[in-house]
Amino acid sequence: MTNKYLKIMLVLVPSMAVALFGFNNCGRYGALQDSGSSDSSSLGSSSADEVNSEKLGLPYALLSAEQTLSSMLKLGNVTTASTAVINEYNSRYGSLAAGNDLSMVNGPLMLGSTSLAGEVCNSVVAQERAITDVTQRNFFGSINFATGVAGISDENFEAAVRGMARQFWGRNENMDELTMLKQYKTEFSDALAANVRTQTASASNLMLATCAAMLSAVDAISY
Repeated sequence: MTNKYLKIMLVLVPSMAVALFGFNNCGRYGALQDSGSSDSSSLGSSSADEVNSEKLGLPYALLSAEQTLSSMLKLGNVTTASTAVINEYNSRYGSLAAGNDLSMVNGPLMLGSTSLAGEVCNSVVAQERAITDVTQRNFFGSINFATGVAGISDENFEAAVRGMARQFWGRNENMDELTMLKQYKTEFSDALAANVRTQTASASNLMLATCAAMLSAVDAISY
């Protein structure tokens, strides 16, 4: 599902990551069994090889493959990894980071992270839609999925973006990021036929793509 989020994801990649895209990723090891739970002991475990970004003069570190999955589930408030999430993780494992050094950031890693985030966000959207009391939703309290994308105003969309930015990035979105996200929303809506814009699926797909892009941005997969 990478292509759906590629354009919007690239907008959210900070320049520090772009500068590192030329580095090669390391070889990978193993995969995750479908335990059906994010509690698996392999989730969140650090790489055996301790590497850091100080050699690069950068005050950041990258989440390893295992840490990326664990973090995405936690940030999305997803307590149980679905079979689809586990399968996506296993298929993308080789492109995710073997350790924590930012020199491992490259194009395949960002694409793999975005695709994995898409599956996690499938669970996020499903969970949020199932909560009828919108005041109890974590991210999409401002979104009326029943009205489709046609019923999502800029203000509604901005509120959802703010909630995800604070949860995924630990900060508010900046003006450039918000402008790009709103532009994506406009392009997404304009590409749909008028009758499709009022369908529930259109709202779900918009928020899914936005969630996936923000959950896979460098701010969300580094620390």
